[in-house]
Amino acid sequence: MQKCITLFVIGVMFLSRLVTAQEFRDSQVGSEECKSCSCRGFDFDKVLNEVNAKIANLSSVINQKEVELYTLYDEFNRTRDIEILEEIIKFEEEVQLLRSELELYKRQRLNLMLIKKYTRKTAYGIEILYYRLPRESKLVEKYVEELNPVKKDVNLGWLIAFYRQASELTFDDYIEVDMRLRDTLKEIKAGNGTIEDALKLIRERRKLWSEIYRYLEERDKLQTIKTLRELGRRQTIMKTLGIVSYREDEVIYHSELGLRYPCTETNIDGTPYCGVNSLKQVLPSYNYPGTPFFEDLTLIAVWVGVYSSSEPNRDYYLGEFCTYTFKEESRLHEYWELARYYDSRAKSVQIKYFYDGIAYNPSMGEYQIVNLIWQFECNSATTCWVTSYRPRLPYPNNPLTIPNGEYVIRVFSRALRSNCCRSSSSHDNPYGCHWSNRHCEACFAPDDSASQNFPHEDRSGWIYIPQENS
Repeated sequence: MQKCITLFVIGVMFLSRLVTAQEFRDSQVGSEECKSCSCRGFDFDKVLNEVNAKIANLSSVINQKEVELYTLYDEFNRTRDIEILEEIIKFEEEVQLLRSELELYKRQRLNLMLIKKYTRKTAYGIEILYYRLPRESKLVEKYVEELNPVKKDVNLGWLIAFYRQASELTFDDYIEVDMRLRDTLKEIKAGNGTIEDALKLIRERRKLWSEIYRYLEERDKLQTIKTLRELGRRQTIMKTLGIVSYREDEVIYHSELGLRYPCTETNIDGTPYCGVNSLKQVLPSYNYPGTPFFEDLTLIAVWVGVYSSSEPNRDYYLGEFCTYTFKEESRLHEYWELARYYDSRAKSVQIKYFYDGIAYNPSMGEYQIVNLIWQFECNSATTCWVTSYRPRLPYPNNPLTIPNGEYVIRVFSRALRSNCCRSSSSHDNPYGCHWSNRHCEACFAPDDSASQNFPHEDRSGWIYIPQENS
């Protein structure tokens, strides 16, 4: 009996696959023998049409919103009324949320087109045309010429990690600009700021989101090609040698986390699902009314990004490592020392502590699975800090305990929509499918809204964290 490879390919590849409820049940056969071979009937054109319909609908809604926004701008230009400017800022944020959804579907369309280009239907399912895929060396060479990275021995895995951390660092920049905009509004009301400064910051916010979308598109495109190459190579080996255990090495210094097992995101009656979990409303961010209440926060994993610059900078990214070891704030420098051990070019690190638990979403009146992420940075054995608007841990000497309570947060909305996988830390369904974080090719710290949540405090300027000698 032939094995049906189709669902295996689809389950891994589709970052957000739109299917019917019946197709979703059919897809659970995974890589088992496809007795009915309903998987052979998968229709790329049908799915692509569904994605295009989403794009057309969202584009229409955004166009209508932008007409309303331009009307507000016209009124503001006539009156220079600060209340209208505040209304413009809120309206810009509403449009931005819609545009984020639109960009997600555009990335899905690109991925579907890539999959269609490099596969073909056979009597037994979908075959990957491995030898038509771009050679990794040629593809990497093209990106190296464009990026001119400090790390020369790069591969697709490193490039994907580069664009992932670039999007997250750019989101940090967005938060900085957003807080400056809110401070500028306060200064204008006090008679110390200028409207021109506020308008400049609004334009800068838009520019940063455009950069984030570009990074996410490159990340997802490269991930699609990489996965096609891995599956195509495995498929070729199966044909010639009967060997199935093949995996390309990732450019990861070290990881204690298990490798991710992908799930298929589906769409049932207009609602996205990762496994049996539906996509929930994003928790209210610091600039929205309502503060979520977090409970049962459990330490999950530590991610460390390594850079050859004196401060973490996307253009000087070297690599990453992940561990289960959470250190007291006074020992954060030990992560920097580990980075130096792995790569002598390391000059700074960014450290993220991932926790997960549940939170009460006041905008929905219900609990949902969430993550909460603290972030630190170091550039020597004596110098570590938290940047503007980032708090220290509730108990700096005990990172294992995060108390229940309300936390003001800033949300990287829908940042995890491309990673529906079996999470090693979900509370309600251990090892069930959730939208989760993907650093170090793992699957951890899930979130029902497919977002990243960071504690936030209204404070500008760095706070340095005293370090103990090792």
